[in-house]
Parts: sequence; C-alpha cells; structure tokens
Amino acid sequence: MARTIRSKRVEKQRKSKVSQEMPLNPVNYKIIIGGALLIIATYVLLATNNSVYGFVPLDLVPILLFIGYIVIVPIGIMYRGKKKQVSQGQAASK
Repeated sequence: MARTIRSKRVEKQRKSKVSQEMPLNPVNYKIIIGGALLIIATYVLLATNNSVYGFVPLDLVPILLFIGYIVIVPIGIMYRGKKKQVSQGQAASK
C-alpha cells in the first residue's frame, strides 16, 4: 500500500513541470564579479597609499567598499532580467 502511494507521488512529481532553472544567470555573475573587482581594487588602493590621514584612506576607500559590499554584490544576487512578454496577437496565433 505504501509503495503504491509513494510511486504515485513520484510519478506526479515527474509529471509536474517544476522549473529547474539556475537561480543566477550569466548577467548576475558578471555583476557580482564586477563588485568583487571593485572591492579588490579598493583594497589595493588602500595598500598602496602611504599615509594614514588623507582623502583616500578616510573618505574614498570607505565609500567604494560600501558601494561594493552593500550595493553592487546584493544587486548581482537579486537581479532578474527582463522577462519577454508575448503580445496578445502572437499568443492567439499559437
């Protein structure tokens, strides 16, 4: 009895059209890599600067790191491309 119920459940799952798409597409990866490159470049900029006080270490670096960590990388994770909309005329002809 349990076996037939399980097999019916498995068949129902196989027949259902569950989307097996990847959660991130290539555009997402490009945005995330861009954010990572900005973060790495900012740390390199900080390492090459010899002074502790000044515009670069106190103002520019924190702003660039904030943009990289808090803006660009999350946008890369959450971004969804535009979905192609089918017009009503094309849908009726199909």
